[in-house]
Amino acid sequence: MEIVEIVESSLVAPSEETPKQRQWLSNLDITISPTIYTSLIYLYKFNGDPDFFSVPTIKAALAKALVLFYPLAGRVAADKDGRFEIDCTGEGALFVVAQSKLTLGDLKDYQPSIENRKLFVPDFKSETPPLLMLQITFLESRDVVLGASFNHCIVDAHSDFHFMQTFSSIARGNASSVPPPLLDRALLRARAPPLVSSNHPEHRHVEYLKSVGYTGLYPPFICTILKLSKDQIDHLKSISCRRGSSDTISTFQAVSAHIWKCLCLARNLAPDKESHLLFPVQVRSRISPPLPKYYLGNSCTCGLVSAKVSEVVEFIPQRISEAVGQIDDAYVRESIDYLEVADKESLSRRFGMTEYDLSISSWLSMPCYDADFGYGEPDFMTVTDTGIGGIAFLIKNPGKDQGISVLVGLEIETMKQFKAIFYDFN
Repeated sequence: MEIVEIVESSLVAPSEETPKQRQWLSNLDITISPTIYTSLIYLYKFNGDPDFFSVPTIKAALAKALVLFYPLAGRVAADKDGRFEIDCTGEGALFVVAQSKLTLGDLKDYQPSIENRKLFVPDFKSETPPLLMLQITFLESRDVVLGASFNHCIVDAHSDFHFMQTFSSIARGNASSVPPPLLDRALLRARAPPLVSSNHPEHRHVEYLKSVGYTGLYPPFICTILKLSKDQIDHLKSISCRRGSSDTISTFQAVSAHIWKCLCLARNLAPDKESHLLFPVQVRSRISPPLPKYYLGNSCTCGLVSAKVSEVVEFIPQRISEAVGQIDDAYVRESIDYLEVADKESLSRRFGMTEYDLSISSWLSMPCYDADFGYGEPDFMTVTDTGIGGIAFLIKNPGKDQGISVLVGLEIETMKQFKAIFYDFN
């Protein structure tokens, strides 16, 4: 037997007839390649229930959830001008059942990696793969690993977790507990005519990448999870206060500044060169009128902080705080407009990074563990890997633990140095 053996693989269509139509994608959607998926791993401990993760129950719940989230049952297509859109075909999501000789003990020190993603998250070889792919793996210890993969061109993490909340609520017989998604993406259309300044951060970052000869090629990387306790987080926040800052520093700002500092030191970057911190910012509450909470689609713009390496290594959470504070309705609208007028070469560089750059995604406000299928919340949850080096995710820990997990992907040699200094808070 292989480490993980596939027992069943099928497409699960919505349980009711759904609209067969083409759906427009916003600029925040189409600048993400349709080949990119956000893949999640959930680990559930066996609770003694003889029907623990009943496959018929889970499949039926998936079919019902896809009625509400019917765009996820479709496929990516292109309109007559080549612009990506959703073809709501109702073909369904990929659903895989697998079994493994692994036990809960084998996954005790689980580390994110491409190899582990291949074990627990399904793949589908096709020019038009499903937009949602799920795999339930039953371990020899009767525990379960649930892998979920969402097409990032169609939905962001906020929508991913909304779907998981709905899917799991239906499975445990509480279908009405989560509001349905809002499917109108026209709320994020560009203005007519678009209004863009050359000083907008996204434009500046693309021009910077052009100036340094960015190629889009990245060295091999590895991932790890590093945990921070509440006391350690509070200590990082207090450093800024001791240095005279009057700003209230958030967990995201304090931890991000620390990661940025450690990265510059681990990569031994030149002190006089400029480094950049990129971070997706959820725009739902930052635009006017606000986007509905349950909007389905990508609703993040790109925040950016630039500073000399010599400044970064001195720990500068207040600079991140200032950048976050600048992101308002005008900033978001200009971002959308920029994506409307930028050429393909510029758009291909939107998320590009050099060794002087770092990207951090905060999932601290996400309902990461709200995925109870009737057998209890997951004991562990993570994104499968970072895709390239120089990317980090901040994820809250389960239960009453007030600490967080930092999932970071870095080049192999850089990771050794990074881990050696990460817990040095001086």
